[in-house]
Amino acid sequence: MINFNGKCYSSFKAAPEELLSCLTSIPIHSHEMLIIRGRINQLEANYFSIMAALRRFRVDIPMHFTIDFIREQSYQLNEFNKKNNEIQILSLKFFRMKEPTNESPVSPICFSMQMGESSIDPMNIELTLYKDHYIFANNYSNLFQTNKPLRELGKVFAYENGFGAAFLVNNHKRLVESTHGTVFLINPEGIQTPSLSEGTANTVLRSSFIEFLKKEFKIQVVETKIAIFSIQQAQEVFLISSAHRFFHVTQFRKKKFETEKSVSIRKQFFHYLNR
Repeated sequence: MINFNGKCYSSFKAAPEELLSCLTSIPIHSHEMLIIRGRINQLEANYFSIMAALRRFRVDIPMHFTIDFIREQSYQLNEFNKKNNEIQILSLKFFRMKEPTNESPVSPICFSMQMGESSIDPMNIELTLYKDHYIFANNYSNLFQTNKPLRELGKVFAYENGFGAAFLVNNHKRLVESTHGTVFLINPEGIQTPSLSEGTANTVLRSSFIEFLKKEFKIQVVETKIAIFSIQQAQEVFLISSAHRFFHVTQFRKKKFETEKSVSIRKQFFHYLNR
């Protein structure tokens, strides 16, 4: 099931040639949103994040592409799918309709929208370190699409070696994120997470989670530079992302982590999202 530029198709056989042509190219931007009970969670924040990313890619954004338009298209796709899962993932991808030229450097865009199933149930996993390739510590890396191929390579490396995910490092050999979402470390002083200047993806869920921790838990959250050896000094480590939900890290190298505090945080966070 796919929504392409405002029209739903049940199969690729029914899709227009224009869609198939777009799907053979790399999307300029990908964005994933949580759908809770049929409604996009934090729609406004997601919308402004999408608009900011598209402007950075220098494309012609249609005037009708408003916050209401995104909402209507998600409802249309949800009705077309005829599924009522409590939590789903809405994947939105944008493509250039024409290659940039000297005459028309700013090209028009089209979009595809797909719905996938998700769950708030956590998983306990062991992590490894992926250091074959580095994420560059700059603000272009803050866009999720920039390092998506590298995350996929890291996943393969982790799975081939019997791990659930892998930590990713930047060109300064410091922690950036994981193959399965943003990394958070619980210490006696508070919670640490890599700062945006380190190259981590600037997702809406990451920002919302940090805001939740500060407001609801009154916990000191420090966005900072984190050396790899600091991971093993943490009491608990967990990962969070729209696509991969919530992961409790049970072990990294020889260090085994607790999960008690992060379990409590996870439960209260999803209750916070449901309000």
